[in-house]
Amino acid sequence: MKTKLNLLLLIIIISLLSGCAPTIKYEIKDEETVTGSDWSAKDLKDVSDYMAASVKQSAFVASPQYANERPRWMLARDMKNETDEHVNTRTIMEKIRTRLINGGIANFIDDQAVEDILNQMKLQQSGLFDSKTVAQVGKLVGAKLILRGTISSIRKKTERKDIIYYNITLQLVNIQTGEIIWTDEKEIQRLTSKSMFR
Repeated sequence: MKTKLNLLLLIIIISLLSGCAPTIKYEIKDEETVTGSDWSAKDLKDVSDYMAASVKQSAFVASPQYANERPRWMLARDMKNETDEHVNTRTIMEKIRTRLINGGIANFIDDQAVEDILNQMKLQQSGLFDSKTVAQVGKLVGAKLILRGTISSIRKKTERKDIIYYNITLQLVNIQTGEIIWTDEKEIQRLTSKSMFR
């Protein structure tokens, strides 16, 4: 009986002491945060920074034809995901688009909002709204360039390691001619060690 009482007393003391122990907080940095199974926030930043800088430094953007054209309208399409991982490719394209807009390289048309815009214009033209405040029909702008891309991966496995190579390819395509006027790629490598106890 005394042993049970001592054991109970010991458990209570340990519980009280552990409750008074200081809490240790760890700050997780963006580059350490994993946003997918193998795709991190650092990867997202690296790819978007690299691609935006590559477009900005391209021969096409430096050409007098492009430099004199204002505004420069582009359309960003979703990036094709040809990997076996879930990678939020929309986020990649949005980051690149944001950097190009903020860098003064291009203006973008929101292709996902076109249907909403057309529905709103139809409603505004119904006669229910004050004619002074409605959007004018025929004022939508057309893009001259499409920014599109693909992410693919190659997986190499050994007994102890699993290596994934991601390849991100982006292109700027002239809508009128279909010509690819700029393209670049960025590679990212992921290494996973396998447990010896599998």
